Amino acid sequence: MRNNLNSLLLVILIFASLLVTKGAKIDIAAVKQPASFSESMAVSTLAPEEQNGASAGIIPQNLPKLDYGSSSVSSENDLIVNIPRGFLSGNSASFQLLASAEASTDSRQQPPETVLNTKIALVSDLDNESDLISYNSDVHWSLASITKLMTAVLAIEEIGKEKEIMASENSFAVEGNLGKLEAGKLYKVEDLIRIMVLTSSNHAAVALADFHIFGQQDFVNLMNKKAAELGMSQTFFIDPTGLSPFNRSTANDIRKLMKYIVNNHPEILDWSREKSFGDYENINFFAGRPDFLGGKTGYIDESKQNLASLFLVNSRRILIIVLGAEDRFGQTQQLLDYLKDAQ
Repeated sequence: MRNNLNSLLLVILIFASLLVTKGAKIDIAAVKQPASFSESMAVSTLAPEEQNGASAGIIPQNLPKLDYGSSSVSSENDLIVNIPRGFLSGNSASFQLLASAEASTDSRQQPPETVLNTKIALVSDLDNESDLISYNSDVHWSLASITKLMTAVLAIEEIGKEKEIMASENSFAVEGNLGKLEAGKLYKVEDLIRIMVLTSSNHAAVALADFHIFGQQDFVNLMNKKAAELGMSQTFFIDPTGLSPFNRSTANDIRKLMKYIVNNHPEILDWSREKSFGDYENINFFAGRPDFLGGKTGYIDESKQNLASLFLVNSRRILIIVLGAEDRFGQTQQLLDYLKDAQ
């Protein structure tokens, strides 16, 4: 009898221990759930399935963690740019963006200087395959709607531009006021891409992803697979819109995506530089300019203002990327003006 009682007590103790352990795991998971983008960077080693339900096996593993505000991101607000005169007509070379107010002693570098307020900047000559300016270009940052460039690539390659689709219920429920679609209307994939890159339409991005034969999650998995194929090892996607701050990359990886688009799907950039498409107006300040070859805006609270822009400067294609900017168009224009003045 005593042995039976002891066995029963042992079972009760084991069961109680399991309940306590399960409760502890739930509490730990609640603590790990990021409440903001800055916190999300600190928990970037979470398993993919813990990150907003992302599926395992596609998202790159072991990404470096970013301690937001640490030395990996410059604490300087004002970035001083010095570019040597005549660089556009000279041999390809790499010049670093100066992050202090001290003037360069390099005799090749001459005033005037230009001051920016951005967390990340990259200026790259795509024709000579050289970086003219590189500042924090390997630091992870939330992509915001620059994500939609990859969405456009996958829509063309996986669905086809000529397909006609009707927007899903999910596309009407997604956040965003620009580029809204009409219920019950058929859209060509090409038209949805144009609406998406002109207005940064979240509705169009979700409609495209939902139309994929295996649904939106598989579409996002393919976005990550494509990023890996392009060598974008510091990039991963959670959704096709960029609304999630977990969609993140680096300026160097964005450059790889832009080069791929230039060489394989230049129509995406052609559409992105149009002033309008039907009733849809382009939100990009540079749209319609003869020197603007295309690009994509991005903004969520966590990322501030992002912009990837391709320009024709002295018959060369110059890519300018600013991430975490206070004034993405103004600061891009400052860099562009400085490049032209340095000829």
